[in-house]
Amino acid sequence: MSKIQNSIIYDNDGNAYRRRSNKSALAGYMVGSAASTIVLGALPYFSKPSAKQLEKEVVNNSQYKDLFIKSFEKSGLKEKGVTIVDVAKRPVFDSTGAIAEVKAGRNAFYSPKTKEIYVNLDKASITAFHEAGHAINHLSSKVGGILQKCRAPGLAIASIMGTIALLTHQKPKNAKRNAYDWVQDNCGKIAAIAIAPTVVEEAIASYRGIKLAKSVGATENITKHLKKFYGKALFSYIGLAAVVGFSVFVASKIMEKFTRPRKLD
Repeated sequence: MSKIQNSIIYDNDGNAYRRRSNKSALAGYMVGSAASTIVLGALPYFSKPSAKQLEKEVVNNSQYKDLFIKSFEKSGLKEKGVTIVDVAKRPVFDSTGAIAEVKAGRNAFYSPKTKEIYVNLDKASITAFHEAGHAINHLSSKVGGILQKCRAPGLAIASIMGTIALLTHQKPKNAKRNAYDWVQDNCGKIAAIAIAPTVVEEAIASYRGIKLAKSVGATENITKHLKKFYGKALFSYIGLAAVVGFSVFVASKIMEKFTRPRKLD
């Protein structure tokens, strides 16, 4: 066990290290926080490809709309209580701004709590197949359901890792490590892994959505467009896991640089 005498720490080999000052820790916190924020600023770049593709697909919206309505009728989701909320036709109260994005045709989502698919069928029907895929994951797939339940805890864990990344490193590198030290040393990886189930569930939802479209006669060209759009949409989730993990890693390494005890000669 490391011994502490005032500001001097001794590791298991008897080497002496000096604790870093509170000023150094504060400087590390400020630099680490700033660097983490800068890294997180890259997130929109991962969403741009799918956003641009969505704009291009407006010209094919009527085809997607007809196919989706047919596929929904055939899917059996209605019998399981799933309903479509076409926000273009039905006013929906929302205080978060999520519905506004859907109404503008820039997003769509499925609510497991209410079993409702929120979509603007006049602008973004291409997104609806994917949301139906989420509904299938929720109601007809044990694996899909488990992955969906991992979404909120995963984001919470990633957030906690961000906090841990900005805590001081109290021990020398070669001192005896405990479970917390391991978490602190690997918080970036843990943050990325925590979001991974969401990425997998999104991929499965897209796969199921494309399968639904094909079940009602989607042409090879339409299927190709669906795969292209959903592939770019998945890229944004992969980017989320990568960027969040990297931002936590950067913050942790900066804090380590500023707060890890220095070896005395």
